[in-house]
Amino acid sequence: MRGPATEIINVMEPPDEIHGHHRAPACWHRLAHLGVVVAAVTIAMIAWGTGPNRGGRHADVMLVYIGAEDCAPCRAWRNGDGAVFFASTEFARITYREVRSPHLEDVLNDENWPQDIRDYKNSIRRSDGVPLWLVIADRAIIEQQFGKTAWQDYILPTLRSYLR
Repeated sequence: MRGPATEIINVMEPPDEIHGHHRAPACWHRLAHLGVVVAAVTIAMIAWGTGPNRGGRHADVMLVYIGAEDCAPCRAWRNGDGAVFFASTEFARITYREVRSPHLEDVLNDENWPQDIRDYKNSIRRSDGVPLWLVIADRAIIEQQFGKTAWQDYILPTLRSYLR
C-alpha cells in the first residue's frame, strides 16, 4: 500500500543528515560520560563517609567520654586504651567529646558538661560509674557503658560496627 505518508518517508533524509541540524561533537559525549563517572564517584564517597565536606569524619557518630581527674580507672583508660584509640584512624572518623570533672562527686554537675551535649546527661543514673562512655549515632544513644572492661567489651566494638 503506497500513499502520501510512504512517499514522504522515502524522501526524508536520515536525522543526522538533515541540513540545518547540528549533531553534538564526539567530545561532548565523552564529557557526558566523564560527568556520569564523577557523579558516581561522588555519591560513593558520600555513602562511605569520605566526601570532601566530611574531612574523613563520620559526622553522625559521636563518642562522649565521662570521667573525673581523681578517678584512677579514668586515668588508666586515658593513658592506655584511650591513648591508643586517639592515635587510631577510627578516632579520626568520629566526633569525640569529653566531660571531665575535677572530682568523682561532681561528674553530673551542669558546669562540667558542655551546653550542646548536656541533654545526654539525663540518660545517666547516679549509680553509673566512671569511666563512662556514650556512643551516639544520629543524636541517639546507641550504647552506654561504664567501668574498666566496658571499653573493650562494648564501646569499641560498637564504634567499629558503625564505622564499617
